Amino acid sequence: MRHLGQLHDFLSSLSSLIPLNFQIWDANGLVYSSGPNGTKGSNVKEHQPFSAQVMSQATYQSTSHDGRAPMFGMPIRYGQQVIGSLIALESNGNLAVPSEDSLQARIHDAREMEPFLTHLAGLTEEIWASRKEIENVAEELSQSFEDLSVYARISTHMRSLQFSEEMLQNLIEELHETMRVDLAFAELPDRPEYNAIVGATALPDTVFDQQAFTHKLIQSIPQEAPSLQQDYFIVNDSRSTVYRELHPAPYRFLAVKVAHDTTFHGWLGLVSFKFEEHFRQSELQLLQSMARQISVLLANVDLYQDLQQFVMNMVKSLVFAIEAKDIYTKGHSERVNRYSMLTAERLPLAETQKTILNWASILHDIGKIGVPESILNKPARLSKEEFDVVKGHPKKGHDILEPLEQLASCLPGILHHHERYDGKGYPHGLKGEEIPFLARIIAVADTFDAITSNRAYRSANAAEQALAVIKEVAGTQLDPEVVKAFKEVFEATLKAEFETSHDE
Repeated sequence: MRHLGQLHDFLSSLSSLIPLNFQIWDANGLVYSSGPNGTKGSNVKEHQPFSAQVMSQATYQSTSHDGRAPMFGMPIRYGQQVIGSLIALESNGNLAVPSEDSLQARIHDAREMEPFLTHLAGLTEEIWASRKEIENVAEELSQSFEDLSVYARISTHMRSLQFSEEMLQNLIEELHETMRVDLAFAELPDRPEYNAIVGATALPDTVFDQQAFTHKLIQSIPQEAPSLQQDYFIVNDSRSTVYRELHPAPYRFLAVKVAHDTTFHGWLGLVSFKFEEHFRQSELQLLQSMARQISVLLANVDLYQDLQQFVMNMVKSLVFAIEAKDIYTKGHSERVNRYSMLTAERLPLAETQKTILNWASILHDIGKIGVPESILNKPARLSKEEFDVVKGHPKKGHDILEPLEQLASCLPGILHHHERYDGKGYPHGLKGEEIPFLARIIAVADTFDAITSNRAYRSANAAEQALAVIKEVAGTQLDPEVVKAFKEVFEATLKAEFETSHDE
């Protein structure tokens, strides 16, 4: 149960958002703890009997530790075997959601915890199974092939859990070079952005469109071919089959399925116009092993996307709990998030920056957890002292999230979303391009939503009026470049939406 680093990071982040610590145990003892002292805590041994009980009973268990707080456990399985346990217990010193909030009130209910831990244990099992499968396939490769140098070069790319277009392209290039073929390719119908093909410099003149040729090869594979039961198809001489109709020059063709469990992703294929020898069994095995590893990596892509969405939903739940304090701002963070991401599509932002913006915009007002409801819902103008409390929420949000290493890149956008372009904002009075660019995007989205939403002290303004105000303060309060991009978003998308909602 070792080497689950990304899961450990996720549980540590989750433990910072909700009042629970998490532990992972296996038969040898404690593997991981999100507690302040990790696996070296003085009281972790006290929880070992409960972990043993969970593993022996192989079912969800709940009890109390030290006679004070509840403790919950879920077995972790690999196939039919119980290999460990996931324990959740009350923690102190984490992000404090108000006691009256229903989210915290329910978190200790054993009936609510069972599906929650079932989901977390399922994620753990999938990550563990994926790693084991990669390890098993790597071991199979190392034992099966005669040419270890070929495996060494290819496995360098395959051992990463991170899948990318560049990685697959490098693998296809390695295949082309080491397999002594004229064409090597990957065709993934549901992920065409990953499709790759590498051809020899001197191919028969009639192969003008390599991608069209390989696509026809795949489409011509007969569904009833017996070898498909072993996830491959082979043609050692196209002259004796219908495949001669696809190309006048004779060729050899080998394709293997890229599939994981019941999910079909596509094909890896080889084509050769040379007839010195047929495809060898070792070449088929190598291609099959590569296909299996690629399928595992693709499954991991889906798994971590699901995991990221799960974390985002947890964060949204926390944000909704905070917004519930202010009856006038329900849905504000989601709207600011949406406006920010739409604006980002019209600005020169890399995908990594868009990901950071996605998190920063949904969390930009998390610091309002420290603002009293009496201030948030006050129907009159705030006093200077009250406004100073409100002005503290960007710094408060920054301080709450600062311990989470995974959200470090989001902090500037959260801290500075109330800075003004002319330097008269808060908390640091930054000016112009001193203000982080993502914070400038959030500021425009935040301003628009504030103007078009009801507040305790005023009613909402029309969207056209809000846009006019934003254009008016471009260059003083807001970044003109971002305002220009937001205006395009408004005309292309938001204007019609607001007109429709007004008509309703």
